[in-house]
Amino acid sequence: MAILESNTIKSTYQSLAYLFSDPAHNDAKTNKRVLACSGININMLHNSDGTLSTQQNGGYLAKQFHQNLKLAFNPNRKVQAQSIIISCSRDEFDTNDLDTQAKQLLQLANGFANKCFGDCQAVIAVQADGGHGQSGKLHAHILINSVKPRHGTSNRTMTVPTNRFSVRPLRNKLDDYLANNFELVTGRKWPGPINNQRSPESLKDLPNKAPWQRELKQTINKIKNQVTNIKDFLARLKQHEVTVVERGKKQQWTYHLKVNTSRGTKERRIRAFYQRKDKDGNVINTRGLGTDFTKQGLERYWEKQLIKQKESNSEPLSKTNVHSRKEVDHNGQQQSSEEEQLQKIKSLAADARAAAQQKQLRQHLNFEQLKRAKAEERKQYATRKAAQRNARSTSNQARSESISTEQRTREAAKRAIKAKQRRAQSNHKSADGPDF
Repeated sequence: MAILESNTIKSTYQSLAYLFSDPAHNDAKTNKRVLACSGININMLHNSDGTLSTQQNGGYLAKQFHQNLKLAFNPNRKVQAQSIIISCSRDEFDTNDLDTQAKQLLQLANGFANKCFGDCQAVIAVQADGGHGQSGKLHAHILINSVKPRHGTSNRTMTVPTNRFSVRPLRNKLDDYLANNFELVTGRKWPGPINNQRSPESLKDLPNKAPWQRELKQTINKIKNQVTNIKDFLARLKQHEVTVVERGKKQQWTYHLKVNTSRGTKERRIRAFYQRKDKDGNVINTRGLGTDFTKQGLERYWEKQLIKQKESNSEPLSKTNVHSRKEVDHNGQQQSSEEEQLQKIKSLAADARAAAQQKQLRQHLNFEQLKRAKAEERKQYATRKAAQRNARSTSNQARSESISTEQRTREAAKRAIKAKQRRAQSNHKSADGPDF
């Protein structure tokens, strides 16, 4: 039932100082920050008796991490390390013998880290001072350098691919490792993967980290108490801009909604409930909101509410005939109350349908208005373009006419000058002499 988390680390010094130098966050079980530690491909401080000290120097360890980072192709890389956290349940380690169980968890975490990241540089620390409802639970931190150490005389260094830190494959590898080694290390049988340990009650409302998922649950719980059928439920959801897509023969639901983020409005979706199983029928993972938020879960909820309502409105009949008239009056009142309740439900459904129709009409009108505005904008743009083309054509025509007029004027002036020259030549000819 161990839980595995994977995170990127941008500062190895801060992370290592946080692991070893910070005081214990919770002293419910112990006032020690680190109960046991070890390392892979790294030098660590030892006690006088040769055992590893639980009080390591974060700066000394970070310096060894940075020696490999400097040899990378990009020594200024943003992601300097990767963090893996293995948190164990009470069924695995009850912390009655904290020191012994911490060493056992360290042995398991060290074996798992060597199996998956034996070619990397890593530091492992076991703690039991967690807060926020995890007080006293044993957990192991594995900090892995994003650049592999050099081997032999080669100066070549390689970065660790990020796909090696994907949560799902790592969780499967951890489950396999614990299944094969937990009993060998602790002498107790391993309880099994967390997904196989979920009870039917825990599947009704699965934990969700995202705030928009928790708000969606609150909206669904509020609406399902106001309606009595799927049709009205979906109509009320649309008023909150939430839609449902149904898929498959099992009519599985997926909720779609728009969420405001720092980068604008984005569409989000989440399944009502989904379980992935292997060939043997073992559950690999469980996702979604929970079985209470599926179509079948909502129908079961309304059926139970209807049964409770009928039981609360009905009373046992008397065996004597003295109260027969009272029973008739009671039945009449019960029928009238049921009719009033039905009328109330119908009015609520009618209001919901009217609101949905009004919203749809507003959306349609807005769309039509937007379409008309775009058409008017295109028309104005075409008019401006036509006016510009006409203006250019008129300008070119006037220019050509002006050029032609100037050319004709020049040619006429040339002809006048030539005619004047010819007349001048004819007037200045020498006179013929006398004829003797």
